[in-house]
Amino acid sequence: MKSDVLAWAAGQPGGKLVSKETLNHQGLIELVTGLDVYRHTAEGFMRAYQALGIDIINRVPLENAPAPTPAGETRFLLGAPYNLAHLGVYDTAMRHTYAANCPDEIWDLDAEALRYEDLVTPVPHPCKAADIAAREDFVGDAGMYYPMLYTTLFMWPVETLGWENFMVAAALEPDRFHDHVLLPCVAKSMAIVAEMAMASDSPFIFVHDDLASATGPMFNPAWYDDYIFPHYPTIFEPARQRGKKIIFVADGNMTTFLPQLVDAGVDGLMWEAPLTPVEAVIEHFGSPGQFMIGGISTRTLAFGTPDDIKAEVNVVTSVAKDIPGFALATGGGFHSGLPMENIAAYFDARMAIGATPADWRTRGRA
Repeated sequence: MKSDVLAWAAGQPGGKLVSKETLNHQGLIELVTGLDVYRHTAEGFMRAYQALGIDIINRVPLENAPAPTPAGETRFLLGAPYNLAHLGVYDTAMRHTYAANCPDEIWDLDAEALRYEDLVTPVPHPCKAADIAAREDFVGDAGMYYPMLYTTLFMWPVETLGWENFMVAAALEPDRFHDHVLLPCVAKSMAIVAEMAMASDSPFIFVHDDLASATGPMFNPAWYDDYIFPHYPTIFEPARQRGKKIIFVADGNMTTFLPQLVDAGVDGLMWEAPLTPVEAVIEHFGSPGQFMIGGISTRTLAFGTPDDIKAEVNVVTSVAKDIPGFALATGGGFHSGLPMENIAAYFDARMAIGATPADWRTRGRA
């Protein structure tokens, strides 16, 4: 519930172990609610959050979901630079056309004209004030809705230019790339953070940048020290002025970057386990006043046994049990393809540690 999250945010003991999960699994939502998720999307998601004990919420539909792309097929969006593919209740978007066809074209790009609203990010995170207010009102006291800026800085060129164009141009002419692309994006992200901080009544602002791959940094770490980390305090400043805490969201192995995130003013990390080991996260974000959201591997949910899943929940919570800012979460969320027996094992394990109600299978059907 929202009251549990607010107590957790203030460092006070709440009524339960706080958790965050991303729901996108048709079978799970329909199991716990008895509703057809495509005919009752908004109600189905909200009943499922409450039945499963999910307190920190990022996907809040306000209308029925469109029919999904069939598994194994691709849906082409006429005139758009994205294709859609099946992921769950909602599709995932795959970009195929970028703002530059090759690195040399980047220097002719009008970076000032790039718009966040034109990006179809993997998870929809509208950051406009009216949208945030509508979703917070809809969720009410059932949980804490959070918007998230998906392209904090590093992800702007990833999403608009593509990995190859971005990495070639930024590696060969880093100063020029910084001035031509990154600096305009700093201003864009700062304005988005300002709108989020003004509109949201959450104590947190969530910002996302996938700085690393599964094995570590994509560039030499010195490149980030020169061109990324110095700008984070500027981007975060509007949220800081309103007393908000910064939660940084990232996939990949972020171990190398944890000290720089702390120095940049990040208060908490939502990470992909086990790519970034929980011990490293505790070292840098395990003190009072800091926050850790994660701990459970999506790979274990997808390919492990029910016993593997229960063991992982027990290990992670035993390691993090004394961390006041710890909240349980899976990194990748619940999408199509996760076996229902594994999902059931996970929520049974959550139930055993006080994160999920005992009657979670039927609670949402009332």
